[in-house]
Parts: sequence; structure tokens; C-alpha cells
Amino acid sequence: MKINKVWFDETNIYLVLASGHTIGNPLAWFKRLEKATSDQRLRFEIGPLGGSIHWEELDEDLSLESFFDFKRELNYAKI
Repeated sequence: MKINKVWFDETNIYLVLASGHTIGNPLAWFKRLEKATSDQRLRFEIGPLGGSIHWEELDEDLSLESFFDFKRELNYAKI
């Protein structure tokens, strides 16, 4: 799986995968992102293999696998 796009609304982070699937999780699961400003959230890089996201300024890294943590409820985008 590969991340093609990342975006946010007021309470969630969303990913579009190369497969076309869109998934989202609450920002509350990722405290550094939850506390960041909207502008800070947008300054990210998708990893070279497409399986991670990095925020240099926030010192935050998320793996695609972290979006499938089944200990938490998944949220799917309603588009």
C-alpha cells in the first residue's frame, strides 16, 4: 500500500491510498498533530516508499500501519 494524498478537516486526518481507498482517523489519536496549527499540519512529506508521513517541524512520523491499529475504531471518509 502507498499513500498518494494527505488532508485534514477540523478533527481528522485522511489518507488516499494508491488503491483509491480513503481512510481517516481522529487527530486525537496523534497528539502532536492535534496540537499543531493547520499550517503546521500541511508541512509534511510522504516517505520515499509511500508508506509513511513526516512532519519535520513537529518531529512527528506516522506509518501507514498506524492507521490500521485495530485497537481503535477506524473512520472512513464520507465522500
